[in-house]
Amino acid sequence: MKKTVLSLPQSRNFRKRTGFLLLFTLPTLALFTLFVLIPIFQGIYYSLFQWSGISSNMTFLGLDNYKRLFGDSVVWTALLNDLKIAAIRLAFTLIISLTLALLLTRFKIFANQFFRKVLFFPVMLSVVVICTIWTMLYNPNFGALNSLLSVIGIQPPPAGWLGDFGTALYATIPPAIWCTTGFYMLIFISAIESIPSSLFESARLDGASIWTEIRYVILPLIRPQLNFCAIYVVISSMNSSYLFVRLLTNGGPNSSSEVLGTYMTLNGFSYHQFGYASAIAVLILVSTIILSLILNKIFRSETYEL
Repeated sequence: MKKTVLSLPQSRNFRKRTGFLLLFTLPTLALFTLFVLIPIFQGIYYSLFQWSGISSNMTFLGLDNYKRLFGDSVVWTALLNDLKIAAIRLAFTLIISLTLALLLTRFKIFANQFFRKVLFFPVMLSVVVICTIWTMLYNPNFGALNSLLSVIGIQPPPAGWLGDFGTALYATIPPAIWCTTGFYMLIFISAIESIPSSLFESARLDGASIWTEIRYVILPLIRPQLNFCAIYVVISSMNSSYLFVRLLTNGGPNSSSEVLGTYMTLNGFSYHQFGYASAIAVLILVSTIILSLILNKIFRSETYEL
């Protein structure tokens, strides 16, 4: 009897705790299911059909749309372009954002609060505004980029940065890096400032230089944030690079800057082949998951307790 009496408060507390957790998790799970899981399964379902996206007539094709992917040269060009963009954005975004975070925290070269706001400002701009600004910078007639490069003797491509076969794809990357660097910079600033000052004091007493602190104190302790940022950069590259490509080059010239996102929208909304477009969307999903798993394995490390 005594054991039963003691278990009643514990059971009541367990029910309260469970109800509290469900109260805050169920709305999030419901939204995630509605806007993420259901569209994913719908896309997989539609990829098995030939469907115009307008009529109610749907012809079951099985895996024919996926077989078509392997024979479509534009798909592989677009996938390779996506991988190029993801790799370049990953390298430059992490390096630039981490460097700025170190300059604002450890080196303290800049006026801290002012430069945090200035460097974060591009994050708040819409993609349309960003692409408009960079289109003006790339303009072959009055663009500031050509004027600056002419000073050091570099001539722009005859067709312009956005119209040349060799530069169109790479010209879409700087705007994407510029508008996201501030976001990752704040994440690194928060991670660096959460490191106890006693660790830096101990390192200085041992004669460590600032570079030694960065290598043996900061980088190991912010590895979880590096992991998160790397995966998030790749996910955003694979899923949102088409916005910059669509607004800056529209996949041209001659599909040289085509990415899977722009090719998917082209097949879906211009050619009215929603089944094939859904298959391309599934390819984007699978590619993103594979890259995320690879990065998670690369950055995974032991947990440091402070």
